[in-house]
Parts: sequence; structure tokens; C-alpha cells
Amino acid sequence: MLKRLKTIVQESPLLKVGSFNSLSVLIKMIAGLGVSKLTALYLGPQGIALLGNLRNSLDIFLKFSSGGLDNAVVKYTADYQSNPKMLQQFLSTLIWLGLGSCILSIAVIFICSETINDAIFGDRNYVSIIRILAILLPLHVVNIYFISILKGIGEFHKVIRINIASHVLNLIVFALLLIYIDLEGALLAIIIVPSAMLFVTLYHCQSYVGDLKTFSITSFSKPVLKNLGQFAFMTLISSITFPLVFIGLRNYIIQSIGEEEAGYWESMLRISSYYLMFVLSLLNLYILPKLAEAKTKAQFRVVVWSFYKQILPFYVSGLLVVYLLRDWIVKLVFSEEFLPAADLFFWQILGDFFRILALVMVYQFHAKKMVWHYILTDLFLALCLYFSALYFIPKVGLEGVVIGHAFTYISYFFLILFLFRKPLILKQL
Repeated sequence: MLKRLKTIVQESPLLKVGSFNSLSVLIKMIAGLGVSKLTALYLGPQGIALLGNLRNSLDIFLKFSSGGLDNAVVKYTADYQSNPKMLQQFLSTLIWLGLGSCILSIAVIFICSETINDAIFGDRNYVSIIRILAILLPLHVVNIYFISILKGIGEFHKVIRINIASHVLNLIVFALLLIYIDLEGALLAIIIVPSAMLFVTLYHCQSYVGDLKTFSITSFSKPVLKNLGQFAFMTLISSITFPLVFIGLRNYIIQSIGEEEAGYWESMLRISSYYLMFVLSLLNLYILPKLAEAKTKAQFRVVVWSFYKQILPFYVSGLLVVYLLRDWIVKLVFSEEFLPAADLFFWQILGDFFRILALVMVYQFHAKKMVWHYILTDLFLALCLYFSALYFIPKVGLEGVVIGHAFTYISYFFLILFLFRKPLILKQL
């Protein structure tokens, strides 16, 4: 039986990458559990809510400063790796665009640092944290670009090793700064670790340094810039809307129900992110490059259905186990103080199931530059998530936010399925 299972894994590239990626996910999960446990013990639900706001804000700043081009870098590196001239133009244009967006982002963050602080932390003063984040942004951006290049050329194992190092470093730095500097240390850890990871990434990219030296900074291409602009437009829409939705909902819960309840919801989001790690990382690591390579509707259908057949059964089994062990998981990851979060599991898990079903198809928007499809469906998703939560919270309390989550992703799945009904269901080539 074990021999047969090993043969199946070796014969399937998807399962082969997935099996190695599972090690990274396991380490990330262990590190995440450590971070969550320390946060619960030292900061409580209120601290977890504040860290959630900073993480969402960091997502916005990183996307703006990188132009939201991480998926574009994966696609065009995969497309141009056999065409040195086009790859040279692409990388040169990427450098100029990244430099411009970084400078603009840093200026805006410094000028608006006090306003940003009020939106994230309320009456607490962490303006210095916001400004340190601005200074470190260029390191974050370079790290994002290099990792995306590695994904595009198929260096999955190197990406996974970098991810493993990131998880370990995050736990160590977070623990030390939290213990010695308390909440401010935890906030610093969130913004410092991604920058420090650049040096680990450069170590794994050293075999490609010679190739990079052949590219000229003067090889700027307007057609490439136009293509990158389309990707940036696509990504920045969701990069703005979703973090703002989460910050808005978190602040709404704080004002209407309480700061502790916002912490319970944030703890549910953290647990959700842990059990989604494997599937989401596999989508980014494997599915996007494969969809970028797919030239026909038939090839697109093969990629999607292979994911559903090979990965979905494991995913569903995992969700069932998480639901059955929800009380134990909450106490393990956080503490008994967070047990009210266990009441949120059913609707959160239901929504996450339909989320993954939809995302496998949604990656085709990135792979084939389906700009308006992506933007309009993302806006639908963000607005539905926000307003459905605002509708249900006054009726049923905190559970309303996860009911809105489930309602939103079920609706989103059927919308995406309708858009891809021909290649997936009707099998038109």
C-alpha cells in the first residue's frame, strides 16, 4: 500500500510538489502556532486584533510598493525564460516600475503616518512603527520579485526552502521582541522579518546572479510596461479593497460589540489561515505557472480538474477534522480565553471550502490577463463580504461575520463557475 502510494506521488508532478510543500506548510503551521500562543498569553484578544490590523495594512503597503506584480513576474518569467531578449526587457521595465512605486509609497506613508496610525491603532501611538515600515519597504519588494522569479522558472524547491527559513525566523524574532518589548516588539517583528528574508532569498538566487548581470537597466519597454500596468491594475484593486474590508469589519466589531470579540474573530481568521496554508501555497507555487503555460481551454480544464481530483479529497478530510476538533484547536493555538471563537468554525469552514473551489478557476484571470473579469468579480467579493457581515452582525452578533463569509464565498463560487462553464462543464475547445 505504501509502495503504491509512493509510486502515485512520484508519477504526479502536482502531488510531488505538494508532498515537499507540505513540509514547508507543517513548519509554517508550527511557527504560526507558536506566534499565536505567545500572542494569546502576552497580549490577549485585544492585542491579536491590533496585530490583525497591522498585517492587513502591511498587505496594502507591500502591494502598492511592489505594484502588485508578484503574479505578473511569475507569468512573464515563465513565458520569457527561453527568450533572453524579452526577459531582459521585462526585468529592466520591472526594476524601473518597482523603483517608482517604492519611492511613491515611502513618501505617502511618511506624510500620512499619523493618519495611518489612527486608522490602525486608534488612540495608541505607534507612528514610529509606521515610519520604520516605510524605510524597509524596498527590501520587501526586492524579496517579492526574486521569489516570483524563482517560481516562474520552476525552482519550486528553492522557494519552499526560503519559505521554511522565513517561518523559523519569524517565530524566533517574534518571540524575542514580544518577550522583551511587549506589543511594540510584536509589531516590529511583523515588519522586520520580510525584509530580513531578502538575504536568505539572495543566497538561493546566487546561481542566477550571472544571468541577471547581462540585463541592461536601459532596456525599458513600453509594451511590457502596458502589460505590467494591466496586472498592477488587477492586483491593486483587491489589494486595497480586502485589507480595508477586514480593517473596517474589525473596527466595526470593536465599536458595536467589543474589542475582545474582534480578537475572537481575528483568532478564527488565524486558524483559518493555518489550515488553508497547504492549498493556497500549492495554488501559488504550482497552479499559477501551469495555467500560464496552458494555451487551450482543454489544457485549462485538465489543470483545474486534476487539482479537484487529486487535492480536494485531502482538503475536505482536513476541514472535517478541524471542525470536529475545534475546541481543542482553539485551546492549543490560543487559550481557554478564546473558546468563544469555536462557535465561528462551521460557517468559516463552509466559506473556506467554496473559496478554494473558486480560486482554482480564478487563477486563470491572472494567467491570461482577464483584467475586467478579475476586477469586477473581486469587487463583488469584497462588497458582498463587507455588507453581508454588516447585515448579519446586528441580527446574530459576532457569528454574523462568518455567516456573511460563507454566504459570500458560496455566491462567489457559482459566479466564477458560470464564467468558466464552457471550458469546464461543456468541454468546448
